[in-house]
Amino acid sequence: MKRIAWVDVLKFLGIVAIYFWHLGEGMGKSYQFILLYHVPLFFFVSGCTESLQKPKEFVDYAKKKGKTILLPFFFFALISMLLVVIYERCDMTLIKLMLKQIALGGIRNQIFAYSLWFLTCLFVMSLLFQLIKKLEKRSLIFGIGVLLYIFTSRIMPYKPNMVPLLPYNVDCALYYTIYYCTGYCVFPKLQEFLEKEGKERNIVLAVSGAVCAMYGVLLYFGFDLLGILGKIPVVRIFQPYITALLLIWVNLVVAFLLQKCSFLQKLGTETLYLCGSEFFVKTLGAAVLSFGGISAVFTNPVVGFMYVLVLILVVHFLFVPIEKKILRPGKQVKRKFKF
Repeated sequence: MKRIAWVDVLKFLGIVAIYFWHLGEGMGKSYQFILLYHVPLFFFVSGCTESLQKPKEFVDYAKKKGKTILLPFFFFALISMLLVVIYERCDMTLIKLMLKQIALGGIRNQIFAYSLWFLTCLFVMSLLFQLIKKLEKRSLIFGIGVLLYIFTSRIMPYKPNMVPLLPYNVDCALYYTIYYCTGYCVFPKLQEFLEKEGKERNIVLAVSGAVCAMYGVLLYFGFDLLGILGKIPVVRIFQPYITALLLIWVNLVVAFLLQKCSFLQKLGTETLYLCGSEFFVKTLGAAVLSFGGISAVFTNPVVGFMYVLVLILVVHFLFVPIEKKILRPGKQVKRKFKF
């Protein structure tokens, strides 16, 4: 698959947001703000990369996704469970509970290794999208995403802040498919626009990025411009979706500006490993800090952000080379970067 620089950097920004959000409510306004877009961003970018995939038969595609997503889920889940068993000195009751959580596909807000739900959700969503993709017309594909969004948010008893009910996060996948469909549908035109060099493109990026950033700043401090239109039923239903897209656009513009940094590109290609290792590295990080009498519970967003960057670098330099040898045997890990 052809790699797109800004897409990889956007994935890096997404994993930073996820690591940061998982620091908890001590991050204050930042915690609630990042909740609005961090998960949709990853499903949006997954839809973008789907446009770069070569057509495959459904069975072959499912086998590939099983190998590249589902297998890593079980690998990271079992490794994380082993750490919990050693660190917490668990009894058999807790071990059986964790094994059950893994067998059910790491249901969001239930699995002990909190990040891993994303992998099974993405696996289910990828397979679902292969069926939707058979419609071929992007307008119909997007329409299905919209219908699923309405169905899950209005009819099914599921919302993003609730505990999913179905194994392998099937209900999560149905809800977030709209972002996957959006990424897939807009990517060709979006990439065509971004590849055009010239003043017109730069002006559009600068103005749109500034407007969306201003919206984000106001939203961060509690003033939601979309909330003013909340009495309109359509706006009220799609307000979370529109808000997420506006904040994703800010991240996309930033990613485009930073796309020449090959180190950030590299980190963006490792989001699977960064996601899988998050629970592990944060548990070890908290243990290391405790030896120095330092708590890993942060209340300062700047300190939390710096801590997140350190953890990501630890995973990149220490964990990823080992994980790649296990999950991708025979593939050489390259370590050359340009800043």
